[in-house]
Amino acid sequence: MDVQGFLVPVLELAGVLAAAVLLVSGLVGAFVLALRSGVGRGMLRSYRWLLALRILVGYRREGGGVAARLLPVSSQNFIAMVGTAIGVWALIVVLSVMGGFEADLKGKIVRQSPHVEVLAGAVGEGGSAEPVGPGVEERLRAVRHVVAAEAYVVGEAMVTSSVNMGPGMTLVGVRPGGGLEERWLAPVSDPIAVASLHAPVLAMADREMGFSTREGRATGGGGSAEPIEGKAAVAEEPAEEVMPPLPATLGDRRGRVVPGIVLGEELARSLSVATGDTVRVVVPDGDVGPMGLRPRIRTFRVAGTFMSGLYEYDLRTAFLTLDAAEDLLQTDRPNRIGVLLDDVDHLDEAAADVRAVVGPAAEVRTVARTHRALFSALKVEKVAMFLVLGFVILVAAFNIFGSLVLITLEKTRDIAVIRCLGATRRGVRAVFLILGGVIGAVGTSAGLVLGLGACGYIRWTGIRLPSEYYLRTLPVEVRADEVALVVLAALGAALVATLYPAGMAARLSPADGLRND
Repeated sequence: MDVQGFLVPVLELAGVLAAAVLLVSGLVGAFVLALRSGVGRGMLRSYRWLLALRILVGYRREGGGVAARLLPVSSQNFIAMVGTAIGVWALIVVLSVMGGFEADLKGKIVRQSPHVEVLAGAVGEGGSAEPVGPGVEERLRAVRHVVAAEAYVVGEAMVTSSVNMGPGMTLVGVRPGGGLEERWLAPVSDPIAVASLHAPVLAMADREMGFSTREGRATGGGGSAEPIEGKAAVAEEPAEEVMPPLPATLGDRRGRVVPGIVLGEELARSLSVATGDTVRVVVPDGDVGPMGLRPRIRTFRVAGTFMSGLYEYDLRTAFLTLDAAEDLLQTDRPNRIGVLLDDVDHLDEAAADVRAVVGPAAEVRTVARTHRALFSALKVEKVAMFLVLGFVILVAAFNIFGSLVLITLEKTRDIAVIRCLGATRRGVRAVFLILGGVIGAVGTSAGLVLGLGACGYIRWTGIRLPSEYYLRTLPVEVRADEVALVVLAALGAALVATLYPAGMAARLSPADGLRND
């Protein structure tokens, strides 16, 4: 066993935890000293607040050490404050980082999917299919919040190369130069790949296009080089390089200009293909031959690759032109209409308007419905993480509970004296409620400052991540509602932990408190 390899990460983690505890302790101490300074200046007029803060920070032992002079608060209360601060700090940072991952993932999914999808061609009650045509698209573009509506083709197939195959592929056929291509393909791919998809000849190699070589050898129709008759192969100085002319027409080479296809980066890597290579696309429910149904196979040239940032999407998706997809899948019209909105917050409203336009013959789906399982899993994961890390705050609340019980037992005589001076049970209960609330507020404030500061540091410095995460830096997104929920949870736990000690102090009678004095 490598002892050094095991101890070094453990020591590094211990050092990080020790530094975090020291940082939290220092900030909590600064808050306590600021609170004590405010109490000493006589800024409080209510006797309840004055008594609560005097109990917390007003006294210190005579002849105490440096720690007692710098931090005029009991060790129990200080531990409760530090525990609350650490819990709030951890919750804010973890929820913000998870929110950043969630926002990044949802943004990529929404960017690579239609906001509202119309499954055109569905058979209605009368047996007729809803046609896809310019008229339907024009009516959809007139819907509120819709910025684009365009027909496209989606189909299932298998892509193979000479070394591997990719089963379960999704082929997407988009209109060249259309809004969907601009939205889905152009931002995540090279412009040359998009141009080669429209004109596959741009991805062909020079030899395949019939260029001659410098050594006086010409490529034949099959791409093999043949010697020129009447010329001896002599060693001489190479002549000045001259760019061979581009053939005016491919002539009998036209058969080699196959349609283009843009593959996902992960799919191209798994197939071991690059731009200019050819792949074969197999559609299971293909042509009918003498022996029955046989797969339909077409050859495509790789025009380029795209990288959306979603591993499964890049591994299972390929783009074709609309005509090539219709020819491959043998559909007489597109089978989908993609609708893009100006704001996904109006998703349900726009989907209802789209249903009213296309009628009951076509199914309408939203991106939230299509990826409902994933979005629900992200939400459940965040709730589970909140509950797990919330136990840190719960432990700090138990520290507050124990600290206030000890204060009640230690201040029995003082409670009896203020009761004799005219304080009511309600007043004594308010004193201890304020005491517990201040302990929770100091810890929560310190944790809030550290949490927001840590999120700002992560965003400013940009912590780099391994390439497996498909992200360059650690994402973070601070949401006001989540921060407010964490703060309310910490304050609520502190106040709940104060209820029993406050009630116990309020029930104490003056006679019981002075009996032994």
